[in-house]
Amino acid sequence: MHSARQLTWAILLPLVLTSAGCGTEDKQAKARAVAEGYLQAVKDKDPDRAMTFFAKAYFQTRSPAGWKADLRLITTRLGALQSYSLRSWSWRTDLVPPDSGTHVTLQYNVKYAKHAAVETFILLKPFTRHEYKIVSHSISSEGLLKQ
Repeated sequence: MHSARQLTWAILLPLVLTSAGCGTEDKQAKARAVAEGYLQAVKDKDPDRAMTFFAKAYFQTRSPAGWKADLRLITTRLGALQSYSLRSWSWRTDLVPPDSGTHVTLQYNVKYAKHAAVETFILLKPFTRHEYKIVSHSISSEGLLKQ
């Protein structure tokens, strides 16, 4: 006799594996649209629009006001965002909640007025939703270390 959990996995696993392997370019395009939407909002100096590209969970560990303060500090140290280009990307599918879904990692070369940076985004599209949101964002630049 199968448990409800085993039966659920017997039904879901083939569907998940089928959808996980399809549309690699689609995964990249949809995730890039989100990350580049964020970068364009920063370039346009529109922090309110920039925040809309993040998952709600991102702001559980930091306040929106704290995030905006960090963004102002980044702009002060690096200068205005001028351009960006995709450097690399990868994806994976996780089946274990709470992070089950498709994860896309995008790394960009970003040119700011004062310094260059490498920015890495991790985006998640849960199985239950059809849109990617940023769940992690990091910036690496020597300019951040300077006063």
